[in-house]
Amino acid sequence: MAGYTRQDLANNISNGNVIDADDLDNEFNAIDAAFNNSTGHVHDGTAENGAPITVLGPVQDIVATTTLLRPKTTNVVSLGTDALRYKDLFLEGNADVDGTVNVQGATTLQDSLAVTSNVTVGGNLTVTGSATIAGNLTFGDAATDTVSFAADVNSNLLPAADDTYDLGATGAEWRNLYIDGTANIDTAAVDTANVGTLAVSGNGTVTGDLTVNGNINATVVGTASTANTLTTARTITLAGDVSGAANFDGSSNITITTVIADDSHNHTIANVDGLQAALDSKSATLGDLGITASIAEINYVDGVTSNIQTQLDTKVETLSDLSITATAAELNTLDGITASTTELNYVDGVTSNIQTQIDTKLTDFALESYTGDVDINGELIVTSYNETYQAVSSSSGNTTINCEAGNVFSSTLSENTTFIFSSTPPSGIAYGFSLKIVQDAGASGYTVTWPAAVVWPYADKYAASGAPRLTGTASAVDQFVFYTYDGGTTWQGFTAGLNLG
Repeated sequence: MAGYTRQDLANNISNGNVIDADDLDNEFNAIDAAFNNSTGHVHDGTAENGAPITVLGPVQDIVATTTLLRPKTTNVVSLGTDALRYKDLFLEGNADVDGTVNVQGATTLQDSLAVTSNVTVGGNLTVTGSATIAGNLTFGDAATDTVSFAADVNSNLLPAADDTYDLGATGAEWRNLYIDGTANIDTAAVDTANVGTLAVSGNGTVTGDLTVNGNINATVVGTASTANTLTTARTITLAGDVSGAANFDGSSNITITTVIADDSHNHTIANVDGLQAALDSKSATLGDLGITASIAEINYVDGVTSNIQTQLDTKVETLSDLSITATAAELNTLDGITASTTELNYVDGVTSNIQTQIDTKLTDFALESYTGDVDINGELIVTSYNETYQAVSSSSGNTTINCEAGNVFSSTLSENTTFIFSSTPPSGIAYGFSLKIVQDAGASGYTVTWPAAVVWPYADKYAASGAPRLTGTASAVDQFVFYTYDGGTTWQGFTAGLNLG
């Protein structure tokens, strides 16, 4: 672009000179070029193009500076008219509007919108981010208006006043109600209710049909006005030690004839009339046999359900101190005893029901709660097993790894520390554990001193002695593994990974 530059440098156009047409043509052409609508005078401040235009309008109503375009007087100049509108408005900063903003098309805000007066939206309002409204909200102005929630409600839904507002109405009822908690209802009028568990602490009145698929635990006061028979008769069957059955449809009482299965249950002596007296009368006979066990002691075999020795043999891990060798035949009945005197005397000293003691021993040996050592001579095959993890810390410059406490350890350093491996299994038993060392968040670069018994792979790239050099950066993680089989006389140390993050 160019401005106007004088063409007659030789000053031919002057009083008294012969003025050629070429001289005038050159000047007029230069003036024409200066005012050309696309390549002419630009007022950009360069030579021959004029100073920048900073004011516009008949009375210089609009002022342009390097950083802004403003009116000369507040609230005088408008931007566009109702009939002649600008197209798009792009703002990188804030828009401060004292009057009314009428938006007839879509408006997209990439930053916050602060409005201190009223906002009226004639079309749709779409907010893609979060919206916080501090004042009151009124949705719709007629029953034909609707409110739709596509999101979940993340707070309590409370009425402004107690016992004032309804949820639904006659002819405008909600459909299903799902509640995991407790429904506190003063009065409930329910057309049809399918209830998994119903707990009623007060009175309940049912005017229609009540169908219960489970049990009814209730105290009924009064008499039912009507009692119909069952639509389908049901069979009541007894199972277990007693068997019997009868059909019941509610039309009359039923009687079930029962049969007790042989050997189906056990009784104590006190449950059998006259048995204790009969046994007492035989005490002299037992004494003649050399039996030293008292009647009370012999009675402890009552309730035994299988051979005692077999049961004890299956519990050798916990009952090895008992020397019971009598068979079931040897401790069968007291009337017509076939066991020898020595065999029967084995119940001498028994202080409680033998079967109960056996059952208790089985419970005591439950491995999930057993805390002692378990020695297994054979092969142990399990589907899965877990190892105990323990976090350890230093105290007065020492950190102790208790080999009895687990197999996986971690230590977050808080000072330079010396590790001590304690409670090592005896020689001949292999033991290993892993140790994760974490530097503190301040990148203090703490160091550790290992037990003298630890042997590292020689010529480690970090130190000729094989002992690894810890990572000193903030929260750095180094992993190590240790093994011994000679009671801790020698520990083999390995670096599993350095600077694991």
